[in-house]
Amino acid sequence: MIDLKNLDLPEVPLVGVFAAVAATPGLVDHLHAGLMEICYLKSGKMIFRVGGKDYVMHGNEVFVTWPDEIHSSGDHAQGRGVLYWMQVRLPVRYKTFLGLDRSCAGPLIRRLRGLPHRHFNGRRELAAIFNRTVRTIHEPNQKMKTTLLANALVQWLLMVIDCSGHVIHRAVSSEVRAMLHYIDRHLTEPIALDDLAAVAGLSTSRMKVRFREELGMPPREYILRRRIDRAAALLAAGDRSVTEVAYDLGFSSSQYFATVFKRFTCRTPRQILTQRKDVR
Repeated sequence: MIDLKNLDLPEVPLVGVFAAVAATPGLVDHLHAGLMEICYLKSGKMIFRVGGKDYVMHGNEVFVTWPDEIHSSGDHAQGRGVLYWMQVRLPVRYKTFLGLDRSCAGPLIRRLRGLPHRHFNGRRELAAIFNRTVRTIHEPNQKMKTTLLANALVQWLLMVIDCSGHVIHRAVSSEVRAMLHYIDRHLTEPIALDDLAAVAGLSTSRMKVRFREELGMPPREYILRRRIDRAAALLAAGDRSVTEVAYDLGFSSSQYFATVFKRFTCRTPRQILTQRKDVR
């Protein structure tokens, strides 16, 4: 998390990167007073809840919360992934905004206030611009640092505006759909990436690119997530032990299974079993 107020950029007081290799406890209900928050998920999967509705984010998607809007992760842990976020103050009265004079700032502020969707497809360039912004912030002797930062922030916001009309469409290509069906049918068996590529009729390298482009994560991570989803359902049913579920889904030991399960869900398999017994 980086505070930009000392760089004379009060319009964007905070920016940050959340990079998680394991699930963490979910966000509790909170709001950002007077601040719009724009999140870009580079990779992985995360869930936000606003107004009682869950929004499931996958890689290369944008999610927006408006000023003073209560939001959280709901009942979900914050998943693995890389999330870039920016808080933006949209002034009512202003002479300049991020170095732009009134004539240029006005249209930008109005477009940000009027985004047609809060959840939409992004572009990979959003991560590149953000990373360049962070590098500029940390450059100790960069001349015109504030000007360079303001330009990068404007570029990022303009790209968000341009992306905002692209509502989320979960449709996947026939090649990726074939791979997903194959994965679900073979979750209890070893799944080789070469076999997935053959199912899709693609080279292995092209298959990896296509999979990440359409699902926002690499195929091995998707397979692991699906196995953990299946494991959670089996444990919740309450008729199998942790060890049985672990071996049924191809994990080498119950200890390794528990480690991976917690990494993705922020809970242990035994907590799922205990919760099931408490319900009964």
